[in-house]
Amino acid sequence: MDSTSFPISSTQIYALATNDLPTYRQIRYDGDGIALDIGSLTADDRQIIEELYLRLSDLLAVLRGHRESPEETLRQLSAYGVGVDWGELINRVRGLSAADGDPVRAKVFHDLRGGGFLGLSMFLQMIGLGLVHAEETHRMFNLARDQLKIMRNSVRGIDPQGFGHDCDLRLHSIDLLLEKWGGGQKHRLQERSAEVLVECQFHGAVSERCLEFSALDRVLYNLINNATAHSADGVVYLSILPLGDHPEHLRFTVFNRTTEQQQVKITQHFPDGPGQLFQGGFTTGGSGLGMRICADFVCNAYGLPTVSQALAEGYLGARFLDGFFVAWFHWPVAAE
Repeated sequence: MDSTSFPISSTQIYALATNDLPTYRQIRYDGDGIALDIGSLTADDRQIIEELYLRLSDLLAVLRGHRESPEETLRQLSAYGVGVDWGELINRVRGLSAADGDPVRAKVFHDLRGGGFLGLSMFLQMIGLGLVHAEETHRMFNLARDQLKIMRNSVRGIDPQGFGHDCDLRLHSIDLLLEKWGGGQKHRLQERSAEVLVECQFHGAVSERCLEFSALDRVLYNLINNATAHSADGVVYLSILPLGDHPEHLRFTVFNRTTEQQQVKITQHFPDGPGQLFQGGFTTGGSGLGMRICADFVCNAYGLPTVSQALAEGYLGARFLDGFFVAWFHWPVAAE
């Protein structure tokens, strides 16, 4: 999408924060940091997560035909779904919770319930009703592939061979993000949907391995899912801008139109500014973890010890601008 048609201009987005963003890491972040070992799960939780991984792996195998034969792919998906109670599995996944209060477990379960699964679950429930169209198999492919990577990133031991592949050095182009977000398609959640519009002024690599790319995915899914859930007009905007002529960093900005009531509620709760949402704990119906997970990954990417420092130095932040809730974060460019 042409940036001139965005309601918030590139100039305004560049003005959100400084371009001077030193990294405190000696080596590039590999995407690790918010994960648990599969052996630490309860028997019930492990059964749910392993079944989800198996079902999504089966789905991905079918969905690989989405480009060559979307109609046949949809037929095969429908046939596979006859033997699967998607509603029951989805409800069990949604019921995952960290009863022991462990913060890492809570964040991992949040992204297992969310991430790409949140959107994919809507398709899985609609497919048996004949409400999914063949052209939507492309969207389903991206959601299933991303969620499997997120699961390998966050649950160690669920697929050692796949995880080893994810750790291999392999440059990932920004085009992989544009492929799944840049088509202007509807992003569907449980009760809400939004058209995601994208502007990108960068061409190059954004990560060095699948593990890192899935960490970036976890940030974007959390922000876009959140924006979709709260958009006042059913539109979410994603801007990806390079910082400088020879960029070392990208500024990702996700924004959505808000209601006056939404703005008043957040402003009253956070007198120091809505950027404090990245500290976590505030919710209007969720877990209050999504934005904190984003902050933790950005801190890991730059070697920052605290979210407070990341906010103070502009590595991430949020504000209200011209009736929009605007959240941004930065990610290092990958050297080619």
